Amino acid sequence: MIERKAVLVNLYHIQSSVYGVNRVKSFLEEHFIGIAWSGTGDLEHTPPELWKEKLVEHYGFDEWELANTLATLHMFVNLMQDGDYVLINDDEWTYVGDIGDYYYDDSAGTEEDLICHRRGVTWLGRIPLAELNDKVQALQKDSSILAKFDYPVSLAELDRGLAVTAASGAVIPPPVELDEATIQAALHVLREALHSEEEELRIRAATAILQYAKP
Repeated sequence: MIERKAVLVNLYHIQSSVYGVNRVKSFLEEHFIGIAWSGTGDLEHTPPELWKEKLVEHYGFDEWELANTLATLHMFVNLMQDGDYVLINDDEWTYVGDIGDYYYDDSAGTEEDLICHRRGVTWLGRIPLAELNDKVQALQKDSSILAKFDYPVSLAELDRGLAVTAASGAVIPPPVELDEATIQAALHVLREALHSEEEELRIRAATAILQYAKP
């Protein structure tokens, strides 16, 4: 699942606390990740040579803060690519996502407590923190706002963890709200799959139906 392409796929970890507020819930519910410094405007349409000017104008950074912020913005806007992977975590779980394109959302304004620099994310699953290997745990302990995994994605061994949580029925909460017609249509497909000639497909369908039926 994780290294599915011929092109190089990278893995990142992003801090889920932005402006001192834990954003895990909103990242999961709204399917995005984001970073601070909304006052710079849309960086996709701003020449990189003007980023420094905007940061100094809005935030008054010293040279050290400026260098670190520019590096983070460059990684988030330019180095991350559609199809890379990202990790966020809370006290118990690491959440694994497939990253989408960069976009700037200032529909609610650009105040300091808002997140305008964003990337869409398709969340794939979650893994208990204790089950991560040493390399991934080191990545998550990096104090940087955004950190890149310095190994091939396969060495993160995330597939194994995702497979275990999927088999146990653990999914990303909260579930997507669906209308009743869509739910019934999906259940109909699963009931049909129960009669498939493929044993694995029958098992998956039965598991999904039983999980749905849990109180």
